[in-house]
Amino acid sequence: MNHNRIVRGLVWILVVCLVVICIILACPPAHAAMPRIQDCPGQPWEPDPADVDLVSRTIWGETRGCPSEEQEGVGWCIVLRKNSPQFPDTIRGVVLQPNQWQGYSPNNPAEPFRDMARDILIRDHNGEAGPLPEGFFWCSGDGKHQTFRTTWLITAETEYWP
Repeated sequence: MNHNRIVRGLVWILVVCLVVICIILACPPAHAAMPRIQDCPGQPWEPDPADVDLVSRTIWGETRGCPSEEQEGVGWCIVLRKNSPQFPDTIRGVVLQPNQWQGYSPNNPAEPFRDMARDILIRDHNGEAGPLPEGFFWCSGDGKHQTFRTTWLITAETEYWP
């Protein structure tokens, strides 16, 4: 009689353990990200809000006194870098790469350029070309104008004004 109770108890424990294991394997971890809008079929693609924030704060810091074409150019310069094998392949990696964007600060206001940054990222995602030709990875400005270049050093042959 005791032998049957022990066997039933062990079988019951085994069944409970198997059910718990199946539940754990079937459920995503609590830290797993929920699908974003761009991951849902039938929905328009939306850029990561963190990327929009990084680009908009960089545009503000680099070009807040410049014409809008030059402000947009800074956003495209970031995108051109992201798309190049010479630079990090994420917006975050490009913007936060050391000694690259002197005007970027997480304390810069993002709102003034949020729509522009979002539009640039959507157009890049859709394969549209921006106002800067390929290879224009560097820019610098004086608070009134931005100059875009294909080389880090400033030379007359590499400058581009939108």
